[in-house]
Amino acid sequence: MSDLPIRRNQGLDLLRGIAILLVLFNHVNPHTIPQLPELNGAAGALYWRVKNLGWTGVDLFFVLSGFLISGLLFKEIETTGSLNAGRFWYRRAFKILPSYLFFLIVMAATKATAWLDTTSWATIGASLAKHLLFAQNYLGHNPNGPTWSLAVEEHFYILLPCLLLLLVYKASTREQFERWLLIVGGCVIAGVPVLRTVHAVVRGVSLDDYQLSHFRADGLFFGVMVQLLLRRQNPRVMSVCRHPGRSLLVAGILIAPGMFLGRVSPIMFSIGYTLLACGYALILLVFVGGLPNPGTSWAGKAVATTGRWSYNIYLWNFYLLLLPIPGYGALHQWVAANVHGAVPAFAAHTVVFFVTSILVGGLITLLIETPFLKLRDYCSRPAR
Repeated sequence: MSDLPIRRNQGLDLLRGIAILLVLFNHVNPHTIPQLPELNGAAGALYWRVKNLGWTGVDLFFVLSGFLISGLLFKEIETTGSLNAGRFWYRRAFKILPSYLFFLIVMAATKATAWLDTTSWATIGASLAKHLLFAQNYLGHNPNGPTWSLAVEEHFYILLPCLLLLLVYKASTREQFERWLLIVGGCVIAGVPVLRTVHAVVRGVSLDDYQLSHFRADGLFFGVMVQLLLRRQNPRVMSVCRHPGRSLLVAGILIAPGMFLGRVSPIMFSIGYTLLACGYALILLVFVGGLPNPGTSWAGKAVATTGRWSYNIYLWNFYLLLLPIPGYGALHQWVAANVHGAVPAFAAHTVVFFVTSILVGGLITLLIETPFLKLRDYCSRPAR
């Protein structure tokens, strides 16, 4: 593998920002925004197309996670010849758990969601186990809805280092390691849509099947394969980077069905998720290697900053209306009383929702996530 350094990349932050903005638009509805007017005609049609595309922001996050996490792991394998999985999990825990645990505490204390069943000690224990073990995407009703994708990524964080350790142990050379990983990754990317299709034919598709980790692994492995092929300077991958316009056009075609199809539609559930991941993988390649200085304009910097806060924005945005956030409800009431016309009022409500979501996510990143990351780095310093 070539020496491709893993460092803060403005293009990746920009993609994170785009992903969370897509998710936010998908959440623009009366459950998150009070007194939201109904849009009709051309404006309504445009709204529903963009809103529907918004759910694919999670698929972009999956591709990004596969790319970023595998990059960290590949870098360690290159440097040391092995992999310290315990150290990786320890560092991931400092990144993920503080914000997540704070989220669960606030949701339980305010009763914004009923995730903690206090009927008995047994139900309390079951609720805690379900959410602390990230099993909420498998064990039925999940009051903390958006956390299903966090569970998918946590399962990936556990399994990928184990897979790489096995391949490092079995492979006698770097080339053999890479070849075996390409075979495994190819099998996952090809096999998961087959698995989904068989499930749909034999059992039918239920409303929450899209949340199951084994049905979403292809998106994460697209990111892994992009990272591996980019590090190997694969000619086809480098061609994508050299022709960003053509690559973005193909990506747009692959992603476009997401504007019209739902998550559990037969086409989307079978092959659609894989096509989405392929499209977003092409966009990732363009942003990493095909665009000169992406995100350097003021708008790009704003989106990239939003991307750096995306984890906490994602956790909290769906529940703003249920939390005692000073002024949030009053702002929407003011918009409803003073902004006339469905389109202007809808736009104003949406801006309030977006800005509040970003500010809340940024604040919690500053107060919770950042101090724990500093603590992690302090505790990880080698002893003198």
